[in-house]
Amino acid sequence: MFKIQDINPEVYRRNTRNATLRIMGLFIVVGFVTSYFFPRLFGENPHNLLTLQIMGALIGLGVVFWITAKFFKHQAWMKEAMYGWQLKRSLMHITNAMRPLQEKVEAGDVEAMKLMRYYHLGITQMYTLEQNTSGLIDLKVERDQLEAKMRELGLDTEQTEFQLSKLKALIGEQEQK
Repeated sequence: MFKIQDINPEVYRRNTRNATLRIMGLFIVVGFVTSYFFPRLFGENPHNLLTLQIMGALIGLGVVFWITAKFFKHQAWMKEAMYGWQLKRSLMHITNAMRPLQEKVEAGDVEAMKLMRYYHLGITQMYTLEQNTSGLIDLKVERDQLEAKMRELGLDTEQTEFQLSKLKALIGEQEQK
């Protein structure tokens, strides 16, 4: 289950920028080291030197991904970056099932409305965190219409939690892919 949290956009942008710079710095170091030593490991041949260096850099990228997943993702300085990644991932699941979800909303399905409301709240937060004001403008009409419809039906409009299992149950496993 993923829950939308109240995050200050300036703090989010500053901390994600700092996390990105740290990981980029690590990749620069690891990438240079692996791209330098990979050709020496397999013998320097002028015909494949560039290929071996690129392969070394790609291995360095893999090492950085592993280090990030294994050691960094639970660090306090990665909190906002991980939150943003998890928010985007939850929104992606809904985006992938948007057509059948919208059809169910139009048919008056309450659970579909709740999921769509979560989507609107999540995408609004993502746009706010990333300063995407045009995205907020484009979403406003659809968001307001759904909110009004939910109020009419007496539904809670604060749908801040997402469970993939609910989406799968509503849409169906095969349609969600």
